[in-house]
Amino acid sequence: MSKFTNPIRSNLAADPDFSDLVVEFVNAIPTKLAMIQKSLAESDTTTLRRTFHQLRGACGGYGFPMLSEAAGLIEDRIGTSDSISLLEARICEFMEMLKCATAEPDPDASNLS
Repeated sequence: MSKFTNPIRSNLAADPDFSDLVVEFVNAIPTKLAMIQKSLAESDTTTLRRTFHQLRGACGGYGFPMLSEAAGLIEDRIGTSDSISLLEARICEFMEMLKCATAEPDPDASNLS
């Protein structure tokens, strides 16, 4: 069972100028997860690094700073002395976090003044 159960919400989800883009980003997550899984299974560090680099920027750009930071930590470690097998647990944890990303705005955000 995943330790990530709470939704990870974009800080842009309630912004009418960005909400549709956040939905598109979240809808593309299954494709990114499949790419990570395939690259991991093939020990394809080039594709893994590129994917995590893209996710680092995209997650930040779509209002998911926690995911951006996590992707960046993994990107920085790919290709170092760490083998893919040593990073696999972190990558799998990130994938679980990414599955929690939602385009739904924070219901408590509208109560803040």
